[in-house]
Amino acid sequence: MKLNVTIEIPKNSNIKYEYDRATKEIMVDRILHGSMVYPHNYGFLKEALDYDGDELDVLVFADQAFQPGIKVPARVLGAMKMIDGGETDTKLLAVIDVDPRYKHINNFKDIPLHWLAEVQDFFENYKNLQNKKVKILGFEDEIWAQKEYEECVLLMKEYGHLKKDEFVTKMMKERPEKYIK
Repeated sequence: MKLNVTIEIPKNSNIKYEYDRATKEIMVDRILHGSMVYPHNYGFLKEALDYDGDELDVLVFADQAFQPGIKVPARVLGAMKMIDGGETDTKLLAVIDVDPRYKHINNFKDIPLHWLAEVQDFFENYKNLQNKKVKILGFEDEIWAQKEYEECVLLMKEYGHLKKDEFVTKMMKERPEKYIK
């Protein structure tokens, strides 16, 4: 599956940017509290709404660090299932689609295991100094990732007009399995 990912955070950055759907702007949310940096480009899909009330997140593997707001053509390879603050916060995993150095990476099995270890380590630990816990539930392949994307596109079509808090409150009642305390 090929998608255009809007980059929020460049690879190797310690600045947490956040897209605001209401203003359609990317804002500085915070500076990471520790010495960690994002191991890969981090972006989102405007057309897909995840259960945390934000656009569906995507990590884009590439040699380059892309600036916030740039659209990057990417091939989705899989996903990391994650719970952050009790809410489902899926991360699709993708590779840049316009770099010949990555043409051999076409599905989840092609992702180097060390990349997956870096991603898991980062997300398990990047909020430690904030005394917040993130739980990684595991990795899934490209078939699972496509189904998750399609579900999130439907959520955006049906509920994208709601404010984040309204959406999360509604989904906690309708889909409690997506929220773990």
